[in-house]
Amino acid sequence: MNLLQKFAGVTVTADARITEADRHFCQAHQAAYDNAKSCLQELAFFWEDILSQQTELMHGITESSCLYLTSGDNLNLSKTDIQKQLFAIHGLFVGHLVSFFNKTYHLSLSIMDMEEKLIPQKPTDKWMDDYEDQVREYTKAMQDLSLRYTDILDQIFLYTDGRELSEQALHELKEKCHEAAWKLSDGKARFTQKKCILTLNGCFCSFYDRYSCGCWEPAQSTSDILKGIAHFETGDFSNIPYSINKLIKANNLTYDFYEFGGCKKALSLKMYKNHRVDIKFSTESYARQFVSEYLGDVCLGGEQD
Repeated sequence: MNLLQKFAGVTVTADARITEADRHFCQAHQAAYDNAKSCLQELAFFWEDILSQQTELMHGITESSCLYLTSGDNLNLSKTDIQKQLFAIHGLFVGHLVSFFNKTYHLSLSIMDMEEKLIPQKPTDKWMDDYEDQVREYTKAMQDLSLRYTDILDQIFLYTDGRELSEQALHELKEKCHEAAWKLSDGKARFTQKKCILTLNGCFCSFYDRYSCGCWEPAQSTSDILKGIAHFETGDFSNIPYSINKLIKANNLTYDFYEFGGCKKALSLKMYKNHRVDIKFSTESYARQFVSEYLGDVCLGGEQD
């Protein structure tokens, strides 16, 4: 699907696809962003006028034309400072909205990527023959830029390929689990499932013998799969069982075996010195269901024979 096809899929419906609470948040930030842009533009105009008056009043008296405006640690402004803040609010607007949707829907949208798509990029190569022209064009574009929150929503839904925001979080989670469970180089599974045991074969954990006191550390791929198990257990992103969450965040663990207290579907995890990890489910049916829904039956995107 090319970019134009993606745009055709989201068009003007993005605003209608968010909740009323989301819309209220976006509209409040839109109003604050618009107000800040207007006020900063007015401030730049008034500041230039103030400096002009000071220069005129002090003409021929002193070299410092703004003697009474920037003393000590008090007010200290310049046209450049105001312009920097005016240019900065575009990124702040994008960042606040993207962070909100990331937190609310457990997404992993890149603020930097969104800024690159929505905000003109400052020229960086000073050795280009037309560098000064590029700077002038960039400055005018930034001064004229007026983002709408719907512009950001359009980019978000392009990122999700049109999926609803609540669906995207689960899509990303399962994608992470799948990547952890398969070797993309040859399309082979890094796991096996026998009865109620899911075995992760490969570098899924490490053992360190430090000062005669060994410690265990689950690999990042194991943590990704454990996040999937937590969601499989509760059906919720916010309600992660403590017994699983401590393993997701853990390093330097004392033991090789941990039970998932309070869980009904997944029961325990055991690590081995050959980097293997076993995850035990309460039934074979749950083990098969987790593999099917979160790990997948084939390697997506791998180079297969």
